[in-house]
Amino acid sequence: MQEKSKTAYLLSVLMITITVVGILYGITKLTDPRTTKTLSHDLVANSTMTQENVPPPTPDTTLLFVGDIMLARGVSNSVKKNFNDDFDLFLSTIPEIAKSDIAFANLEGPISTRGKNVGSKYSFRFEPRVAPALKNAGFDVFSVANNHAGDWTLTAFKDTLTSLAEVGILTAGGGQTRAEAITPSIIEKNNVRFGFIGFTDVGPNGLAVTDTRAGLLLASDPDFETIIKEAKTQTDILIVSFHWGEEYVEHTARQTTLAHTAIDNGADIIVGHHPHVEQATELYKNKLIIYSLGNFIFDQYFSPETMSGLAVSVIMNKDGMVSYKKHRVQLSKTFQPRFEDHQEK
Repeated sequence: MQEKSKTAYLLSVLMITITVVGILYGITKLTDPRTTKTLSHDLVANSTMTQENVPPPTPDTTLLFVGDIMLARGVSNSVKKNFNDDFDLFLSTIPEIAKSDIAFANLEGPISTRGKNVGSKYSFRFEPRVAPALKNAGFDVFSVANNHAGDWTLTAFKDTLTSLAEVGILTAGGGQTRAEAITPSIIEKNNVRFGFIGFTDVGPNGLAVTDTRAGLLLASDPDFETIIKEAKTQTDILIVSFHWGEEYVEHTARQTTLAHTAIDNGADIIVGHHPHVEQATELYKNKLIIYSLGNFIFDQYFSPETMSGLAVSVIMNKDGMVSYKKHRVQLSKTFQPRFEDHQEK
């Protein structure tokens, strides 16, 4: 019996030893650099989360927003008198426009030589040669939805759309037909589709776009919310422009309601103009609202507030706004704009 017990004991020890050796060998193989490299390669090859398959981060895009541009009356007289009648020379003080990826402004009046004055003594009409000068300055998109768009009849407004299109400047807020007006103008940068649409809340209501007639989009349009929702489906980032508010005062409750409603329906940035003075900026649902940029080029020399304005540069990617800066714009005695101090945000 003792011999059998001794034999059984030795067999047990041998089995335990074999088991331990096997475990140690497996651990050694798993930690062997060569084996680990092979395992890692196999895991990487079958993984959907590999470094090669993860898309690189989207580069940032800089958008620059400036206010009302009016190139008639005192401004055109200044160009003739002080700049050898050269609009390119007049616009040479704003290199920041061309340096941005996308530059946007409100064009406060039609570009045409036709039509008749149906507005008032404050009616504006710009010479056709301003269109290529604005393009050379670096502008990409203009809002055409404002209370001066119809100063020289529908004929002049239609000429505006044609003149801007011929030099490659997109428009927001109007079109040759309603279908064109409600379709966002899109600029693709860094694989992001930036869309622009616009509305006027201060008329002229008689120039409202129809299915068959050129005109403007009104903020009072019964399909206002649907237009924004549909525009958002066609873009990654949607910028909505408004000509709104009351001149020379702070923003109104009506402006706030329109801005919040637009964001609730898909807008990512709200850009406002018309009051001719700077108004507040606001973050609503982490979306930027610029209630009024004030003047960018204008001949309203009667106050310091109208001879300066706000420019806002916004850094964005596909996920939304990264940051923004507020810049001071100062108009000279000859109505030339210059960028001055800025506030970082």
